[in-house]
Amino acid sequence: MPNDLNPIAVFEYSQPGGAFYASILPATEIVNRLEIRRRSTNPELGIQRDENLRRVSEIAKYASSENAIFPTPIIVSVRSEDVSIENGFLYFLHNEGSIGHVLDGQHRVLGLRTLSPLELKKYQLLVVFVFDIDVYSEATIFTTINGNQKQVSKSLIYDLFSLNPGRSIEKTCHEIVRSLHDDQESPFFGRIKILGTKMGPQETLSQSAFVDQLAHQVRNVDGPLLKFYKSNEDWVIRKIIANCFVAINETQPDHSDFPEAYFYRTTGFGGVMQALGVLVMVGEQEGDISQSFFRRIMKRFFAQSSPPPQGVGNSAMLEIKSRLLKAAGIESTSAFSI
Repeated sequence: MPNDLNPIAVFEYSQPGGAFYASILPATEIVNRLEIRRRSTNPELGIQRDENLRRVSEIAKYASSENAIFPTPIIVSVRSEDVSIENGFLYFLHNEGSIGHVLDGQHRVLGLRTLSPLELKKYQLLVVFVFDIDVYSEATIFTTINGNQKQVSKSLIYDLFSLNPGRSIEKTCHEIVRSLHDDQESPFFGRIKILGTKMGPQETLSQSAFVDQLAHQVRNVDGPLLKFYKSNEDWVIRKIIANCFVAINETQPDHSDFPEAYFYRTTGFGGVMQALGVLVMVGEQEGDISQSFFRRIMKRFFAQSSPPPQGVGNSAMLEIKSRLLKAAGIESTSAFSI
């Protein structure tokens, strides 16, 4: 073994399909020495999907954050002529150039490559090597890892924020949605698909859709909800939401053109929430954000809003928002800087 090569501690572990070798490497020594063989450009040897630029950008942004972590391994296929193992240590046999190609973790590698040398130096990476396997075996590993993956429900992710002992906007929003769902006096009682799973016919709005909209409003530095969060008055945010939707329930006509539970589905709920910040600012100017304030707005809204917007999605949400602001006597949000 050449004396000028740096040894890297490696741990072998065996499974029915083969042997794997795990090691910890400085990111500066590994991320720029890995090939990514894509199926679209190398149909004989490539196994990777095309690069997802958005995902690379998201990972790069995350990697630059103060508390970023990449605890899962990057899996690399290598050849014995490029990498060697002896007495529990791994050696790169060439001082530069590729040492192997990625079987799993291409977007992490690409995201880390965008970092400055100083940022990249902060990272040590868990890298798992497989040696001298054919392309069919490489493809088997790739499809085993990626073929059966199921995306984690966003509702579950938001629910897990409750485990955080500290304070965060996401945790506050989670606690508000849980409280509104569980409270028999709440307009949202039994209406939220907690963890994204529908347990009954009344559950028409996902936990993630609720939290996405609420967190956006709370996070808005020009909006009125952030001050309540900062002053630990989360109960005020909850009360405002309850007042608004109680008012919808009480003022929606029996024979309304809006479908049943329209405002407890993603589109209707999103439209109301996108207008909520401005409505609260109007109410604060009037000295009233009670149910009676929202009832006055909603009565005018239903009188002016027939039929409901066509379609779903953000364009319909924006139409609901526009109609609500008109019902509040506002033609634009410029006066409120929001």
